[in-house]
Amino acid sequence: MDKEAQLLKEYQNLRDEIRGADSLNYQILGIVVGAVAAILTTGFSQSDPSVRFLIFLCVYVVTIPGYRLLQGNRRRTWRISTYMRIFLEPELEFTKWETRLDNQRKKASTETTRQFFSSLVGTNEWFIISMMNLIAGLTSPFYGLLQMNITIFNIPIEYERISGAVLIIILNVWLLISTSKQEKELRRLGFVQK
Repeated sequence: MDKEAQLLKEYQNLRDEIRGADSLNYQILGIVVGAVAAILTTGFSQSDPSVRFLIFLCVYVVTIPGYRLLQGNRRRTWRISTYMRIFLEPELEFTKWETRLDNQRKKASTETTRQFFSSLVGTNEWFIISMMNLIAGLTSPFYGLLQMNITIFNIPIEYERISGAVLIIILNVWLLISTSKQEKELRRLGFVQK
């Protein structure tokens, strides 16, 4: 087998690995969405506000690790893509998918134009996870915490409820900002690819 045939075989194997990573991300996202739907359904079916509150908080137990798995696969995809562009495509005469796509994005004058060349898969994954966190962030205080009649720290119950609601909202804002930053780093030409 000659050099070009070997390189093409490796190139095809890596393209298949990227397809596998994408497929795995869709499966992870489906599992996360299904689990969150089940958690929310279970939470809304509870009559005790303290049980509802705890169940709604379980959304984060699913979304945070789920998003980390999605990011790991995106990083894996960029590593493979970058390897193909830097090491394989210069050796191949006509196969230049990653190189051409990279060149088009570099020619784009603005971030909006660059995004035009993107499938926006990472952005959509981020949006779906953020929406699920937002739902949990709104349901846990309003359908759970603010309706509870339990005092924990021997201070007026209203202060405990409001403090808890504010903490949950702050957590959601932090998660939104943190995951938004990570999503931007995973875009083509972003921090991960440099």
